[in-house]
Amino acid sequence: MVLSRFEVHDLENSPIIIILNLAAAAALLIWAVRLVRTSFERAFSSQMRQWLKLTTGNRLTAAMTGVGISIMLQSSTAVALLLASFMPASAMSVSMGLAIILGADLGSAIVVQILSSRISLLTPLLLLSGVFFFMRTNRRVLRQIGRILIGLSLIFVSLGMISEASAPLANNAAIKNIFIYLSDDLLTGFVLAAFLAWMMHSSIAAVLLFAT
Repeated sequence: MVLSRFEVHDLENSPIIIILNLAAAAALLIWAVRLVRTSFERAFSSQMRQWLKLTTGNRLTAAMTGVGISIMLQSSTAVALLLASFMPASAMSVSMGLAIILGADLGSAIVVQILSSRISLLTPLLLLSGVFFFMRTNRRVLRQIGRILIGLSLIFVSLGMISEASAPLANNAAIKNIFIYLSDDLLTGFVLAAFLAWMMHSSIAAVLLFAT
């Protein structure tokens, strides 16, 4: 049985297909963000720990350290987990820890701004460079850098998929009403965002999903 052009269009815009495409795109986004974070941890974990130890004498420096590590790890949560290894041994004060966490939140916001730009030329360049580094060298650090570049390119791909999948919802009255309600009900919006961030294990992935 051959489907007509109109039947194919209706099938593509069915709620089930839209939800399936959105779920697949969100899954790719979560996995890509995790790929970048774990690659940074494998390649530079010891350097980041030393960096944290050396910058705990000044709150401003500690905050800037949180910004830098959060940008590298693509996650303020990962920075908090990194800090957890220092706190039991009293390696840093609570005020320094809070400064780093606040800096990590700022770093996450910067990452979202950068990734939301989705420069079209950047995706193929990142993917080609990442595959080249990963396939053409046996050096551990360079292979992890290749994984980081591949992960960044997949983030851009997933954001494009989310944008395309959600396009049919742009003029949906029910979806508009939901977002209008959330704009007036800050508590519900806060709880929903917290739940999504917990479910995705990444605040950056959750914010990018909402922004897209």
